[in-house]
Amino acid sequence: MNTENKEVTTQPNKAEVATLTPATDIYESKEGVVLYVDLPGVSKNTLDIDIDQDILSIKGSIDLTIKENMQPTYMDVRANVYERHFTLGDELDSSKIEAKLDHGALKLSIPRLEQHQPKKISIKVA
Repeated sequence: MNTENKEVTTQPNKAEVATLTPATDIYESKEGVVLYVDLPGVSKNTLDIDIDQDILSIKGSIDLTIKENMQPTYMDVRANVYERHFTLGDELDSSKIEAKLDHGALKLSIPRLEQHQPKKISIKVA
């Protein structure tokens, strides 16, 4: 995962807001594209998926609240916002994207437009 240290705000008892680029696996088939995005700690309520002019944007946040009267000695995770953008090709049907979130693992299925899907040609016997 690549980390971008973009400080946005610092609040009492909260970790500094920064952005993480989530690890993503992309699989392509004749029917479309499937993305698997790792978003540990992100819930459905804190996840936003948008499309604007063929740009797919994924943004999710996690709660890194530190308990009162406690100071972290060591923290592996310092960023609490995941963000990633993808440019979709013209052959994909962005109106039919399906999204499933299961324990921090997001699966996005993006089908190809019908005219870009493989077609079976029937053979007639003469």
